[in-house]
Amino acid sequence: MRDMEECKIEFNELMKNRKSTRAFTDKKVSIDDLKEIIKLAQMSPSWVNSQPVRVDIATGNTLEIIRKEHGEINQNPNLHTKSDISFVSAKDWDIDSQNNMKIKGELDIENVGEKVKELKSEQGNKLFNAPAVVYLTLPDGYNEWSLYDTGSFAETIILAAKEKGIDSIPAFEFVKYADKLREHLNVNGRKFIIGIGLGYQDDSHPINQIYGNRMPLEDVLNIHE
Repeated sequence: MRDMEECKIEFNELMKNRKSTRAFTDKKVSIDDLKEIIKLAQMSPSWVNSQPVRVDIATGNTLEIIRKEHGEINQNPNLHTKSDISFVSAKDWDIDSQNNMKIKGELDIENVGEKVKELKSEQGNKLFNAPAVVYLTLPDGYNEWSLYDTGSFAETIILAAKEKGIDSIPAFEFVKYADKLREHLNVNGRKFIIGIGLGYQDDSHPINQIYGNRMPLEDVLNIHE
C-alpha cells in the first residue's frame, strides 16, 4: 500500500499545477488515455447513484468539422450563442463574482498585454486547438441535482487527465452552439452542459500565461462550532 503522506503530497501538487490551457499543441491524445480518464470519472460521486451524465468525445475528422463550423459561426455578429444553458452576462452575476472577474481581467492584461482579448477570441474561434473535446450531457428535463453529478464528473476528468500529463480547459465556448453539436455527434434528447478540451499545452503561446487567482480562504470559508 502506498504511503498516505506520499499520496497527499502528489494530490496537492496535482491541484496546484492544474490550470486552464487556452492553446494546445497538435499532439494527439490517445484513445486509450481518453477511455481510462472517463472510466475514472465514472467513479465520481453521483446523486442517489442516478448516473445521469453521458459522454461524447470529438476528435480527429469529427472535431475538425466542428472546429471549422464553430469558427465560421463565431464570425456572425447576429448570433452570439445558442447554448442549452443560457449565457449570462458578467453584469448579471452577483457582486463578488463580478469583482473576481474584474480582477481576472486586469491580471490577464498584466500578464499577456493589451491584445489579450484578441488572443482569447482567436483561440476560442478554433476551440483552443484542442485535439480532443469531451462533451458532458444530461437528459432533457434533467433534475437540477444532476448538475452536481456533472460538476463532479468534470472535475474528475480534469484531474485524471492531469495525472497523465494531459492538460485541459473546461469552457462554455465548446457548447455555444448545441444544435450543431447534436447534429454532428448524433445526440438526441439530451442537453449539452459543458465541454472540456484535452491535449498538451503549447508553452510558447502567450495566452497560456493567463492564470486565475483565488479568493482568500477567510472570504470563502465559515466554520461554525
